[in-house]
Amino acid sequence: MSAYRSEKEILDLVESFENATIAREEWKHREHLVVALYYVSQFDLGAATERMRRGILRLLEHGFGIDLEKEMPYHETLTIFWMNAVHAFWLDHKHLPFAEIANDIAESLDKDHPLKFYTRELLFSDEARKRFIEPDVA
Repeated sequence: MSAYRSEKEILDLVESFENATIAREEWKHREHLVVALYYVSQFDLGAATERMRRGILRLLEHGFGIDLEKEMPYHETLTIFWMNAVHAFWLDHKHLPFAEIANDIAESLDKDHPLKFYTRELLFSDEARKRFIEPDVA
């Protein structure tokens, strides 16, 4: 995992996400967070969340070839949780250069972060996949 050296690298990532051209093996936790970070830096939280939701669904269907009628890997609770977490991170760090924030975010918000707020059972339930569920731990 190499560091982002410029905002252009981040914009290229966002473009590949929006065009559903990012390779599945390259779409990892860090990339999710950096795209979300870009969106919260450009739009209000509601609009950023909607862009992220639409983009993930488009990527799953058009980029990864998943038939969303048969399989639904999208997770609404995780999307909203992460958008809120990224937004809070952005508000605390927006005085720094954007590439620096992008490099710090995945280290600060590891992929198990939601389990500080949710039990595994609730977080990975079918209900939490379909609609946002409030945390049951913290």
